[in-house]
Amino acid sequence: MKSGVVPADKAIAERPKYYEENGALLANANRAWLLALASSAIAVVAIIFAILVRIQPPTFIGIRQNGDPFVLGKPAKGSNAATALAATGTDEFLNEAFVKRFLDEYLNYSAADVDDRWYRSLNMMTRNLRDSTLKKMKDDNTRGKIDSEHIESEFHLRDISPVPGAQHTYLVYGVKDVHHLVNGNETTDHFVNEYRVRLIPDDRSEVNPDGLWIAEYSERPIDAGRTDQTSTTQSGDGAGNGGGQ
Repeated sequence: MKSGVVPADKAIAERPKYYEENGALLANANRAWLLALASSAIAVVAIIFAILVRIQPPTFIGIRQNGDPFVLGKPAKGSNAATALAATGTDEFLNEAFVKRFLDEYLNYSAADVDDRWYRSLNMMTRNLRDSTLKKMKDDNTRGKIDSEHIESEFHLRDISPVPGAQHTYLVYGVKDVHHLVNGNETTDHFVNEYRVRLIPDDRSEVNPDGLWIAEYSERPIDAGRTDQTSTTQSGDGAGNGGGQ
């Protein structure tokens, strides 16, 4: 036998067995399938998280008077539902703005817009206060007097301050001018009043985004005056005569 020539039997023996070649191919294929399945699972989880993030409501951060941030509508850690409810609507600036908005709607009106203004202001009250206020208006025929006497009310706020020791309670001082027109004569009632308004906090919602209600409302005249204004006509000779119509 010549040197360097491998016998045929030995060459065949050195070749890998068929099951070894197929086993390597099968192992590689299994690894590829496992990698594809793992990638698919990661993609599905990522899509689910993306959907959950998109459907979550936006987070609103508020700043308390002491400068501490807080998440609106989310109770702090370790606080119960009662504590979270009590913390709602404790911002003095927002509370005073709510009181001012209520008084502006309730005390500024004319026969043309009183229905819209009282609709908005009465809906800022708690149910029992709203019912008692409507009953009093009905008993006094307040709405009918506004039409028959063409009443117009103008309110000017002078001061607002919280009541010491009374939570969510405010004293407001203002001037209210009430104009009446009877038989062509205009009468103006001038009131300097003290208004006491107590708020009650509630959970914010679409119906009540402020999270506040007017729980008590009262007014007390400090000073009142009346001025009669009559029209004046001039006669042909230029003299002025006051006349009531």
